[in-house]
Amino acid sequence: MEQMLLNEISEFITDELNLSVNDTEIEQLHDKLQVLADFYIEIDGQDYRFIEEQYIWDIYVDEIKQITEDCYDLKMPDWLAVDWEETAQNCFVDGYGHTFAHYDGNEIEYEFDKINYYIFRV
Repeated sequence: MEQMLLNEISEFITDELNLSVNDTEIEQLHDKLQVLADFYIEIDGQDYRFIEEQYIWDIYVDEIKQITEDCYDLKMPDWLAVDWEETAQNCFVDGYGHTFAHYDGNEIEYEFDKINYYIFRV
């Protein structure tokens, strides 16, 4: 099973990302995929963010909230409730790439060891 995951990672890097395969980076990605649902990693000099499919919507909602609060001086009292789920739905017109892929706006969906991930170049 381990070798199969290592092969999937190598194939992903060469075929999907069109990057050079480096054994150290393969091991680092392997280790992170085993324990983290959301992480950043450098592959062949490029930075990527990996987010497990089952967690991405909640992370997206939090990101939309953070972007909104950082970009707009809303001056709302703490007791005023904002429906961040609905706000995120309103923002979700182009998929996740527009928010997470700071480099090019693209998103890649890929399955590692039967777990779906969204991958973004950042």
